[in-house]
Amino acid sequence: MFKKLDFLYDKAKEINFDNSSKLVFISDVHRGDGTYYDAQLPNKNIYKAALYHYYKKGFTYVEVGDGDELWKNKNYSDIAYCYEDIFKLLNKFKENNRLFMLYGNHDIIKGRDSFYSKQYKSLKKCGDDYGKEFLNFIKDLKFYEAINFRYSPVDEKFLVIHGHQVDFINSQLWMISRFLVRYVWKFLNGIAGFKDPTSPARSNTRGSKVDRELLRWAKERKKMILCGHTHNSRLPGKGDPPYFNDGCCVLPYAMTAIEVENGKISLIKWSVEVQEAGVLWVRRKVIYGPLNIEEYLLWTREERNRMLREAEEIKNNKRK
Repeated sequence: MFKKLDFLYDKAKEINFDNSSKLVFISDVHRGDGTYYDAQLPNKNIYKAALYHYYKKGFTYVEVGDGDELWKNKNYSDIAYCYEDIFKLLNKFKENNRLFMLYGNHDIIKGRDSFYSKQYKSLKKCGDDYGKEFLNFIKDLKFYEAINFRYSPVDEKFLVIHGHQVDFINSQLWMISRFLVRYVWKFLNGIAGFKDPTSPARSNTRGSKVDRELLRWAKERKKMILCGHTHNSRLPGKGDPPYFNDGCCVLPYAMTAIEVENGKISLIKWSVEVQEAGVLWVRRKVIYGPLNIEEYLLWTREERNRMLREAEEIKNNKRK
């Protein structure tokens, strides 16, 4: 299972950044069809407020998979309409070269070469201007399975993936899981409140298992990794294995994100708050951090070097 992560760490696209860079990692937005089944709908204004903030502040937006809900929905006919304003905002990031998009298990079809052409043909059936912002957004846009971000000051990198790669049901069996979600659990959830057993976000047992696997990879390989998928936000303390998780955008009236600015990394929560006058407002709160990203990356280097020294000592002892 770790072979895939090892391969992506070695071969995935690399992006350089330094202390002048501003990055925000957001995943599991699950933009839906605007109905009861749309998990993002209650938080749309929170997400939109966060996007406005990050655009105005000069951040580069990195979507770490499951941006769109394509298990419950067959196509983009409703998503493109309901989230037209969101895609318009995302187009601003794209136009300014401040955007990187990864796919997850719920939007894995974005990785196909035919993705744009199929969506274009499908939406044009609804009208010439239907889904215009969405089609402009995905045109000539590369969706990655993984990206390595290399911190130039110490010449070390960390891997960014959605995280489903270590989740057997949602990786190797994703087509079966999609069928169950789309045609079975979606309706059982709406009628009787049944939880989707394929989702780590709706199962503490499955979620914690995936988190443990990702944590184990970071610990055993002595490498830093940032994911989504489980909806469990995580920013490790100093000396802990560097497994980070940006959480999700479908918490009850809240969302989380991970920011990197001035060489420091922070876990952020966006939520709706109420003033004494009864006015609702969207609040950005630092949950944990900021901490120097350099310390995590240097820890990985030092630990890998220590492992190499120990292996060399064992080899030399055997020769004696």
